[in-house]
Amino acid sequence: MALAGSWQMAGAFLLLERIGRAIRKPTVEAMLSYTTGTLGKGWVYGLNTALDEIGATLGPLIVALVLFLGGNYRAAYALLLISALLTLGSLTVARINFPLPSRLEEGQTASAQGFTPAYWFYMLAGAFFAAGLMSFELIAYHLAKAKLVGEPWIPAMLGFSTGCGVIASLVLGKLYDRLGMPVVCAGVLLSSLFAPLVFQGSLTAALLAMPLWGIGYATQDTLLKALIAGVLPEGKRNTAFGLFYIGYGIGWLIGSVATGLLYDQSHVALVVFVVAAQLASLPLFLFARQQEPRSR
Repeated sequence: MALAGSWQMAGAFLLLERIGRAIRKPTVEAMLSYTTGTLGKGWVYGLNTALDEIGATLGPLIVALVLFLGGNYRAAYALLLISALLTLGSLTVARINFPLPSRLEEGQTASAQGFTPAYWFYMLAGAFFAAGLMSFELIAYHLAKAKLVGEPWIPAMLGFSTGCGVIASLVLGKLYDRLGMPVVCAGVLLSSLFAPLVFQGSLTAALLAMPLWGIGYATQDTLLKALIAGVLPEGKRNTAFGLFYIGYGIGWLIGSVATGLLYDQSHVALVVFVVAAQLASLPLFLFARQQEPRSR
């Protein structure tokens, strides 16, 4: 992104980043599933999300600091090369020390013989939830257009919301291992309150909305993974997570297009759509839970 000289090139780089994410995410989730038998599904994915969100918090804060000091986005993106190199170094160390993640498994963490009805309903529920989970790009555009905050403060607000997501991931992950589905329902309900606040029109409401956005992403990146990890078909873990992300991605695409179009037409209609999409996932989550062959 630091080398992008036009919006077309920047768009191409964003597309490449998304492709890279699509390649690595299912593999990472599948590898982590081998540790859930002893550590707990909620805690494993909660800790993974928290570490991810710590990076997602530091990145925007670095960008904000560069902007506050008079730099530009190009300089800020160039600094992020350091974190990319550290990531590759960490991955190399992990590959050397743990070449076969399956050896970490204690007990049988995936027992389904195939893709069960519970799996498909969890995917459908995740797609509805994704449709109502607005991207921060649209939020940032709204904050700037409504002049609620200055440009340098937008990445700072992203850092604040993702910081809240770190805490939410750890808390929700632990609670999920103890309480199960009620934690998922609570996460969805709290996340659905985000849109009415952020479009309320005041800075105070927008600030109150940021932790709810963090909870939404904690629900996405911790609880949904924990649910899928509980219905994984043995021998098809990568495929299961890959298919889940396809379904989730379709919901995200539909929601992103819909919210983008509605933003220019009616903020009220946008809020109704977002809240309705997320709440529609609740009965699907509950029905999927009932379809599981055995309780967890």
